[in-house]
Amino acid sequence: MKKIASIDIGSNTVRLLIVDSSGNQDFKLIVSKRNITRLGESMDSHGKLMEKRIAVTLNVLKEFRQICQENGNPPLFAVATSAVREASNGQEFVRLAKKETGIDIKVISWEEEARLTLEGVFWKILHENRKIITLDIGGGSTEFILSKGKNISSFCSSPLGVVRLTEKFITQHPVDDKEFKDLQNHLRKELIAVKKQLSEFSPEILIGTAGTVTTLAALKEKIYPYDPEKIHGSIFSFHDAKSILEDLKKKSLEERLALKPLEQGREDLIIAGIAIVLETMRAFDCKMLKVSEYSLREGIILNAIHKN
Repeated sequence: MKKIASIDIGSNTVRLLIVDSSGNQDFKLIVSKRNITRLGESMDSHGKLMEKRIAVTLNVLKEFRQICQENGNPPLFAVATSAVREASNGQEFVRLAKKETGIDIKVISWEEEARLTLEGVFWKILHENRKIITLDIGGGSTEFILSKGKNISSFCSSPLGVVRLTEKFITQHPVDDKEFKDLQNHLRKELIAVKKQLSEFSPEILIGTAGTVTTLAALKEKIYPYDPEKIHGSIFSFHDAKSILEDLKKKSLEERLALKPLEQGREDLIIAGIAIVLETMRAFDCKMLKVSEYSLREGIILNAIHKN
């Protein structure tokens, strides 16, 4: 067995995974950690990564580097996505991370992110060559991947990230009806363009990954503490998501945090996140969503194993 590690630096969350690998797709989990750092905060208004968010993210990377060293310092593959990819100071962040943490970060393209995400999603979900749309909701962007099994037919990366949309539309908690209607109208307009781009065939199944959908699953089933085994492969309906959203919209941030399955740092973003889920289900006429606990960071490790 050989240890291997991956770090996924997203616009909202930084995730670490360390596994023991026997050189195939069966690996044993050693460490799984995530921290919300909101690296992509204010990207729309400033076009660059904010110093305070860089500092928070670097501290998390230092912690993750230390965890790797405590676990035998395995080969580490770190990637950055939307926020770093788009920021005017993205490469400066990469250089600073190398200097302060020793971690080499690869800024990956939309295309590579889509491919690696599907690799992770289908690690533990049988695709059976069905027509699938995979939804990966991030802080700065949301990726929509249309595939037949693992074969990507087309994909679309949109600026519909939960941090972006929350900053733009949702300023009040409980949620103001007009603000939410504006968000909903914006999503419906954007999703017309997304659907047009992914029009080769109608999907048979919708799979969702990342924090919004795993949080929805945890809220629906009242799963606390967080249990990946119970989350992965679970299913919720349009009605389930809408019911949870209507309840959360009426709550203050403090009242939402009283719900144990709702992770701190997600209490304001969850509204935009569920809105993305619902409007995607509506646009692609998918009444159910299947949840994948696994995505990019698992895809990174599977890709590294294949190369070796």
